[in-house]
Amino acid sequence: TVTNPERFEPQLNEVHPGDVHDTSTPKALATSLQAFALGDVLSTEKRDLLIDWMKRNTTGDNLIRAGVPGGWEVADKTGSGSYGTRNDIAIIWPPNKKPIVLAILSNHDKENAKYDDKLIAEATKIALDALKAKNK
Repeated sequence: TVTNPERFEPQLNEVHPGDVHDTSTPKALATSLQAFALGDVLSTEKRDLLIDWMKRNTTGDNLIRAGVPGGWEVADKTGSGSYGTRNDIAIIWPPNKKPIVLAILSNHDKENAKYDDKLIAEATKIALDALKAKNK
């Protein structure tokens, strides 16, 4: 559960199965996002700037944002790469509830595979439904 960045864009987007460089896990990404965006790792000014950037992001409209109920606020950052890799990490604010930090990573077994935005949106719905059921 560690993030291991070793290269810069765009080279870090090319990761082959079994590689450990330029990789992470959903848990590591969510933990880092929570610390930076909701914790005290950054100053209030920097934290507010990060959240503002993520809220205004438009590359995730078909990903986590598409799986969140209407009226919920989302701040996210997307990613993609070889092997159909498509990722999204987000802070989700349900009305009158504490924020939820969610990280969804996906890939395929073929290098030139197309990524699937609907998969991320559907995984979001499933995760949020599970959280709702758990908190009843």
